[in-house]
Amino acid sequence: MFLQIICILFLIIFLVYSILKEPFNVCLERKDIFLEKLPTNFDGLKIVQISDLHSKKFGKKEKRILEIIGQLNVDFLFITGDINEAKQRKVNSCIEFWKALGKVKQGCIYAVFGNHIYEHQKIEPIVLKNILRKSGIQILDNENVKLRREEQYIWLLGVDDPHTNHHDLSKTLQGIDNSSTRILLSHSPEIIDDLKTGDADLILAGHTHGGQIKIPGICPFWVPTKYHGKYQRGLFKVKGAYLYVNRGIGTAHFPVRFNSKPEITLFTLKDPQIDH
Repeated sequence: MFLQIICILFLIIFLVYSILKEPFNVCLERKDIFLEKLPTNFDGLKIVQISDLHSKKFGKKEKRILEIIGQLNVDFLFITGDINEAKQRKVNSCIEFWKALGKVKQGCIYAVFGNHIYEHQKIEPIVLKNILRKSGIQILDNENVKLRREEQYIWLLGVDDPHTNHHDLSKTLQGIDNSSTRILLSHSPEIIDDLKTGDADLILAGHTHGGQIKIPGICPFWVPTKYHGKYQRGLFKVKGAYLYVNRGIGTAHFPVRFNSKPEITLFTLKDPQIDH
């Protein structure tokens, strides 16, 4: 009887923490990335990545995101998919959040779509794309842009969601030269199946939620990729590129997180030839 009471109390504590505490405990991760082809003008470039917002309203979590990012003097903000979870008739609160986010770094916010825009159809992709554009967030739909600092530049590539086979990497790479750094935004790390060595130097992805519920010593219950537990979270080296898998901000299916705190990631790009 005593053991049963202990188990019930543990379960209650676990549920309270994983539903009411951890999903709102947004934390900042800092990563230095050394890139061989990085132009000297881009040494020290600061990039924030957020992912899997699953926005339903402008609430407590969204205010925390703005608070953290607002304190960082960053050059670019990248969003790697699953931005929206609200139906079109209830999206106005989300729009206020996206507009506030768009003002954080005007003209320097880029994003890609994730699987939820296609699998759940709560809002048409073209409608969401236009809403985000008006909010100051540019969607890259299997395309690339050149990011400049004076006469130097790097390439930013954005593929549509590979998990639902909406990606077109060959189209994304059109017009790209080999002389500078390439940063690739992809909702799912599954894009690496299509990559060849040299296609990208840094890949930023999300989709996995870091496992969302990760009990130490036990395999995560849910990682929605073909790799299962592989490329679940963190930094990897794949096909000559760095791959970073962000734990994301929101939750999927169940509003629960355990040992997988919502994440904002600050990357500082560095030239390995410069003495830091």
